[in-house]
Amino acid sequence: MEQRLLAFVRLSRPRFLVESLITATLGVTVAAYGGHRFQFGTWLLVQAFVTLTHLMTQYCNEYFDLEADSAHTAPNRWTGGSQILVSGVLRPVVSLSAAFVLLFLDVLLATLMPTISSRLIAFAILVLAWFYTAPPVRLNYRALGEITTAGVLTLLCPLLMSYTLLGSVSPVLPAVCVPLFLVMTARMLVMNFCDRDSDLLAGKHTLPNTLGPRRAALVFAGLQAAAYVIVVAVTVLGILPLPVGLGLMLTAPMAYLMSRRVLRDPPSPDEPDRAIMTAHMVTLHAASTGLVAVAGMIVAAALARGMTTSTLACVTLMLLYVGLAGGVQVRDVVGVKVAA
Repeated sequence: MEQRLLAFVRLSRPRFLVESLITATLGVTVAAYGGHRFQFGTWLLVQAFVTLTHLMTQYCNEYFDLEADSAHTAPNRWTGGSQILVSGVLRPVVSLSAAFVLLFLDVLLATLMPTISSRLIAFAILVLAWFYTAPPVRLNYRALGEITTAGVLTLLCPLLMSYTLLGSVSPVLPAVCVPLFLVMTARMLVMNFCDRDSDLLAGKHTLPNTLGPRRAALVFAGLQAAAYVIVVAVTVLGILPLPVGLGLMLTAPMAYLMSRRVLRDPPSPDEPDRAIMTAHMVTLHAASTGLVAVAGMIVAAALARGMTTSTLACVTLMLLYVGLAGGVQVRDVVGVKVAA
């Protein structure tokens, strides 16, 4: 029983849930910058919806990607799924059942959102998350998975949180979220680089398989460049608070190095170690932009409003993310040393 429980935890891939925590927190910081008082009940409702939807997506992916994960020759902590269903430790129906349970819970939470607009945003997130891999739409099988993941994580999740708390859409929200969306799309493109061969065997036409390695690498570099051009533009125009713009620009050198690496030698399933390292580095870069954006918004809110209850709540949530993300990194390092 204990072995099956541990297998179910691995199936859940909890390490990835911190991604939606930081993007939802970004929505809280935008609301705080707009002068809204932090409301714990509202935050808890939205955060529970976001986290459970993210977890539901993990179970969906494990079930509907089983063929592609089974064909993967070098699964790792980033790609190829958890391999729990592939190994037969748990039956596929366990993952599908968990996904349906969370789907019903998410529908309930979506209906509890305070306004019609916030409910519509929540249901849009839910539909995109479910049909990311589920038939008949299967967005990630039609070269739309990268955009879908980035859009839900970096656009719709902050929008739902900010709009639910603030009651309106601040111009700051798209100014900070659009660059993060481009960076996350680039990151997801690299994730799918690592799965090209197994994805093709399963009829999964991701962007790298649709465009080919060279053009996909150019798209990666173009997305990174566009993200930082937008950061400079919205900062100069005064739409994006200066602490956020300056903070994001500090991550630009890493984006440049990543672009050079991907252009020079696109990740390939034929070189799994190098592909894993590239995936790790682009993930760190994407996480850094999210963390810097949150930290910059907290500084901007403190300068504009003072150290209010809302600002302190944002600091607490950021520290929670740093603790969880740091724990994931430590676990990775320990795991590598043990394996060696």
